[in-house]
Amino acid sequence: MPCRRQLRLCGMAALVAVPFLASPARAGEVWLCLTETRGDGHEVTRLPAGSDGAFSLSFIHSVSRTPVTDYYHVADGQIVQTSEVFRAHGAGLPSIANDMDATGWRHEDGHFILDMHRLTGPIPLRIQAQFKNTLHTADTDLPLAGLGYNALTLAPCDEETSP
Repeated sequence: MPCRRQLRLCGMAALVAVPFLASPARAGEVWLCLTETRGDGHEVTRLPAGSDGAFSLSFIHSVSRTPVTDYYHVADGQIVQTSEVFRAHGAGLPSIANDMDATGWRHEDGHFILDMHRLTGPIPLRIQAQFKNTLHTADTDLPLAGLGYNALTLAPCDEETSP
């Protein structure tokens, strides 16, 4: 089996080759994998999520031209969206409190916040530099356009790379 598919079994040599990695994996740490969507599906990079499996994705909304941030965490190997924070309503943004999987709705400090518990599965990402798509983890703010792909899929590594 290729070493990249068995990161936990390959030891320190594999860890040195992994981009954005500063220290060896710790037990229970959640890893996020970005894979190419439109080509051969190869792994582009992997990085650790926050200590509780938390991460977020931010972008500029294509219609309202305002920032949007989606918050997630990984629980039991699945991605759960916990909220969406935005400044202006636009196509594709929630506009009612009883949106799919919503658990709360509020307006705070000029932002609309939709709290939710939404299982997403792997997240397909369409990357365009002008929309500033960025993956945020505890240790990294990764501008996705800088990776050189216009379509990526984000998933917990165990889900994307089966043994």
